[in-house]
Amino acid sequence: MARLGDFLARFRPSGVPGAAAPSGVPADYAAEQADELEPVFAALADVQAACADERERAERRAGEVRARARDEATAIVAAARADADVERARASASAHSRDEQAVAELTRQATAAADEVRRRSAARMPEMVARVTDLVRSLADERS
Repeated sequence: MARLGDFLARFRPSGVPGAAAPSGVPADYAAEQADELEPVFAALADVQAACADERERAERRAGEVRARARDEATAIVAAARADADVERARASASAHSRDEQAVAELTRQATAAADEVRRRSAARMPEMVARVTDLVRSLADERS
């Protein structure tokens, strides 16, 4: 059975038809293809240069955008820190105010409780004084 390569070898280029001639150098298809593609690659050189220029411009713009974003981020962080200080001060003042209100309420309740104790003791004082006076008199009567 014939191999595929042997079959395809029948179709390779050969010399010009006609009488037998002395052997020549076989055709260099790779060189012919390179010669054929050289104008295409030459035309693409300008496009490649334009692409390189565009890439450089894009990288510069990206660097500028990154720099602006970095500056904006720095400004945002600085503003947030300033706002945080203001919020801390506001929260501290609010907590202090709540604490003062709680102390004032506890003081009011303590004062009311003390007033109630004074009122009850003032109401009971005459009876207690009378009992103590009677007890002292009874002790004095026993000694005599």
